Amino acid sequence: MTLLAFLGALSLSVLGFELMTAFQSALGDIGRQRLMSFPSEGTGGKQRSTWEALLVAIWPARFDAARARDLADVVGGLRRAGYPYDTPGDFYAAALRDFSAFLLVGGLLAGALAALNMIAAAPVVAAIFILLGLRRPHARLRSLARKRAEALRNNMLTGLSVLGALLSSGVGVQEALRRTSAVGGPFCNLLGLLVARMEVDDFSKAVEVTRAHLPDPADVEATLFLRDIQDFFANNRPILASVQSLQESVHRTVVELTEARAALVRQRAGLFGVMAVLGLVLSILAPFLGAGLM
Repeated sequence: MTLLAFLGALSLSVLGFELMTAFQSALGDIGRQRLMSFPSEGTGGKQRSTWEALLVAIWPARFDAARARDLADVVGGLRRAGYPYDTPGDFYAAALRDFSAFLLVGGLLAGALAALNMIAAAPVVAAIFILLGLRRPHARLRSLARKRAEALRNNMLTGLSVLGALLSSGVGVQEALRRTSAVGGPFCNLLGLLVARMEVDDFSKAVEVTRAHLPDPADVEATLFLRDIQDFFANNRPILASVQSLQESVHRTVVELTEARAALVRQRAGLFGVMAVLGLVLSILAPFLGAGLM
């Protein structure tokens, strides 16, 4: 109980200190803006708070981008998610802020439960908030990657249609890829990355870099498309027939996924309808059941 009360008091004290520091920093910024007509060098960077600096010092393998153990996984997740953070350092800074918020709330709740003599529940609540704070940044990356994979599949149908039309009209493969990339969207942006990398690297290296940016490495159609591109440049294999076949495959996949979502909506709508009817029947019978019991 003493330890939990100490954690709660520590959370409150650090929260008060951070609020005072933020208020003092805001007043200092207002004073500098009044005295100076231009910003001085070195004042544009965001400084870490005392709480964040303490967490980085205690757990550098989790929150320090230079010494993080999961840096390779984070870099891969940023690629698949479409770079929601500009650098891995920005991701770890956001992860540190999320964990700080969850840790603060968990410490306050644990201290309050300990003060109410609910000692058994206090460690459980604190542990739940700590685990949620650790998992939330990576879960956000995975969620963004899944959403980008769905958007890529829909955009792939448009991109393959444009690419097939350009190839059928006699446009060269690299020029057709460049023109298709101007359409926009996740898949077309990947084509733009492929063309840009082919101008500075070998085509095999360019394909590997593009494959690393796929939101879903297990996406069969996207993987086959990149393999066909590599076979064209490596073995001079015709690509128009492959693009047309992939277009039909992606069209079938999109239709099947749309039908699956529609079936799920119908299933949930039917379930809600049944629950609504049951609630209506119970509301009608409730007065008579109550009168019978009386």
